[in-house]
Parts: sequence; structure tokens; C-alpha cells
Amino acid sequence: MVSRRNVLSSAAGVTGTLFGSKAALAESEKKFERSGGQTYRAYEIGEQKGPQTLRLTERPMDPPNPGQVMIQVTATSINARDHGLISNRFPIPRGRRPDTRIPISEGAGNVLEVGAGVTKVQPGDRVTAAHFSSWVKGPWDPDQSYIGDVGNNIDGWLTEVAYLPEYALVKLPDGVSEETAATFVSSGVTAWHALYEVARVKPGDVVLSLGTGGVSSFGVQLAKASGAKVVVTSSSDKKLQDMTKHGADIGINYRTNPEWGQAVVDATDGHGADIVLENVGRRTLDQSLIGTAVNGYVVMIGTDRLPEQLPKMPGFYMKNITMKAISNASVEMLNDMVQAYGVNGLTPPIARRFKFEDAADAFRYQWEHDEIGKVIIQHS
Repeated sequence: MVSRRNVLSSAAGVTGTLFGSKAALAESEKKFERSGGQTYRAYEIGEQKGPQTLRLTERPMDPPNPGQVMIQVTATSINARDHGLISNRFPIPRGRRPDTRIPISEGAGNVLEVGAGVTKVQPGDRVTAAHFSSWVKGPWDPDQSYIGDVGNNIDGWLTEVAYLPEYALVKLPDGVSEETAATFVSSGVTAWHALYEVARVKPGDVVLSLGTGGVSSFGVQLAKASGAKVVVTSSSDKKLQDMTKHGADIGINYRTNPEWGQAVVDATDGHGADIVLENVGRRTLDQSLIGTAVNGYVVMIGTDRLPEQLPKMPGFYMKNITMKAISNASVEMLNDMVQAYGVNGLTPPIARRFKFEDAADAFRYQWEHDEIGKVIIQHS
């Protein structure tokens, strides 16, 4: 029997398959020989002690390998995982990355040149890419997906020119800017996966999203686009007010309402949440379950620290609750989300923009300022 992991034998012509192969990814990782003398600037993670050890280098601008696409990067966006990767704190895979690894998993830009066998895109196309680059479609496979994790074990977007495998790419429609697309690939498409692939959100549903971070911000937009009512939680009344400006219908302060699960039920006339985006983890699971409606979905997204006591899981059986964990999303899911944003004219909230030369400051700002919205790096 041929396993799913061996479906691909090369980087070319893989758009109809489930996963990219290890051989194809290894080909994408080959260093290039200098030709023509042109160079581009790229950040490397260096000593991996945080933003202060990012190093700006020059690399030769060489033609893409077969199955590979050369992209002029125009925008990138920073996520918590990127901080872990530049600080040697990201757990999968364990150990240090090469000092020369280019970080950042979210970005977008314009195709400059394509390698032999590439048919999915052509020069001039505007594109983004899934950060699990080899998860094209089908069910999640952690062993396969992590071999092509952009910014982690293959080079990412914090560069003027990115080289990525064809099968990871998604073309942008006219209604989606590169800056907007550069915010999708981590928290955005995770919210899409939870709402549209798992819970099948529909008009009239009540969606509860924990916190005001990236998944929650996108969760509000995407749930509202489906006609759902959205409840968000936070310890900050100001953030709750900000989230209502971005579309949330109900805000609950979990610090002043420690029994916030029941507060969700009360605020929805006894119904509760049909869909819960559990963005924290097992520490908040019991309150999430209390706030879940009969036959509701709890999508496990957060991986926060464990509670002192295991969750008691109230109502899990009596209310016939469905619980499922997810890890980001496939290229196919990302494409669906991109098309939806194009049709609906949606744009994500942006907290601040930085120049490419100020990338380290962008990392510091994103870490130190707990604002709603994405931190964008604008590339020249």
C-alpha cells in the first residue's frame, strides 16, 4: 500500500495531492549558487536570544529551483510562535534551528519568477502561503506537516525575496491586499478552520471566543460574516469595548465575573454558545463547557499551562458537547478563507506598521503592547 506520505516524488505538479514530500522540501532548502551578482536582504535568527540577535544579511538572488517560486515580499506579520522561534523556545522540533534560518510564518508578495514545472502561479501573481506548507489538503498529519513549517524548519518571510514551494501558495483575488493576506496564515486561518471546517457556523449561532488576541479578532469577523452572534471575554473592559467596535455583540469581563460560563448563558437568554473557540486551554475548559449550549462545539485551540486540578468537564455528557482540537489549517482552507475575504471585502484590524529595517522593534512592540490587531512589517 502506498502511504499518504509517499504520494509526492517531486516538487512539481503537486497541487492535487495531499502533502508535499520530504524530497521536495529538501530540494527547496538547497543553497543556491551565485549568478548575476544581484542580492537581496534577509533577516536570520542568529543566536536565537530574541529580537536583539536578529541579523540582517545579504543573499544572492538566484533563479528558483524546480517546483519553487521566487517572491518579492511586500508585507509580513508577527505572531507569538515567531517570538518562540527567534528565542529558541518553540518546542517542535526540539533544539536550535540553524542560525541562518529566516523567520516569520506569515507574509505575502508578488511572484518574480517560477522554477521548472510550476503551473499554479506565474510572474506578476500576488500570493501568500500556508505556514504548514506541505499540508495541502486532507486530514492533519503532524509528522508530515511539520517537515515544511515556514519560518521554523524552512525559511520564512522576513526577507526581501522568499523562495517557497509551489504547493504552499495561494493566489490573492483583487479584493484582498497583500497586507491583509499577510495576517491570515497563523491565527486567521485557525479561526476559519474552527468555525467553518469543524463547527460549520451558520446564521443565528452563538459563538463564544475567549480573549481578544489574533484568533479571537478573526473569529469575531468570520462569525459575524456568517450571521452569528458573538460573545468575547477579557479581563479588560477597554478591550471588550474595542472588540464590540470590531463586531462583537456581547463582552464579558472574566475577572469581575469569575463564573463567566454562566454569564454567557445568562447573556444569551439561557441558550449558551453553539460554538466555543477555546483559545486558552484546559485551565478555562470548565467555564467554557458551562457556557456551551446543548449539542454545541468546543474547538480546542489554546495550549496554555495546565490547571492545578484536572478539568471536571461539567455538562460534557448531559449537553452532548462535541470537542475537537485543531492545529492551524491546510493550504486548501487558507485558499477558501482568502476567497471569502475577497468576496466580503473584509480587512483585519492593524495595531501598528513598521519598516523592514525596524523588524526588531516590531517584534518588541508586538510582545510588549497588548493591543487588538496585527503588527505589520512593510517591506520595500
